[in-house]
Amino acid sequence: MNVNALVPIEKNPKISQKIVEQIKSIIFNGKLQPGDRLPTEKELAEQLHVSRPTLREALTVLEAIGLIEVRPREGSIVRSLAPQSIQEPIQDMIEVDPSKVLDLFEVRKIIDSEGVAMAAERATDAEIQEIRSYADSLEELVKNTKNLLELEPSKIYKKTFYALADATHNSVYAHFMKSIWSLLVGAIPYSRRKLHDVPDVPPVLLKQYREIVRAVALRKPEQARRATIRHHDFLREQLRGVLAGKEKG
Repeated sequence: MNVNALVPIEKNPKISQKIVEQIKSIIFNGKLQPGDRLPTEKELAEQLHVSRPTLREALTVLEAIGLIEVRPREGSIVRSLAPQSIQEPIQDMIEVDPSKVLDLFEVRKIIDSEGVAMAAERATDAEIQEIRSYADSLEELVKNTKNLLELEPSKIYKKTFYALADATHNSVYAHFMKSIWSLLVGAIPYSRRKLHDVPDVPPVLLKQYREIVRAVALRKPEQARRATIRHHDFLREQLRGVLAGKEKG
């Protein structure tokens, strides 16, 4: 090695690198999750007291290392930490064989049920209140004749499970759980449409959702775990029936 090629190391990192490290830390600590949108460039630059060119340089680095995706007219979105080498083959499998989504829902059952149990043990009073507020909002929508499987209530359903993931106080689990959900991005709308008009399905799903939230609010881990397993078993079996019907058709 030619040591003459070495150059002095700067004592202070570039400002853009400091921005990168700060946002990386927030993501890895679970304060930003897959699918979350960063503030606008203008807001970030003002908050960090940096110029927009410097901020853009940092965002370019974050995108290059796979932590965010900069989308035109949408802004910067936090990406799933599940590597593309996992995501793409799974998405391809589902596209070729839709029944593979049942395997993914089975994985979700295992992950969600353990997470909900952890949340029941570890959630703060404020987090319990947040989860309850989501449940109240969903109940209000359903009361106004909106089906649980319509887009607006389903978004609150997703927010509830994301809040439950955060309430585990395990940032690795929260990222992993949300990464699994991100793999279902294409499958969930399909499943929601297919199950929307199946008799009795939406009311049963709503009842099961209530049971999960109630168990967490009462801080009963085993009850929360069992309620989540029942919920996912029912959802998976209903999807299996829909897919079987499609094959016969």
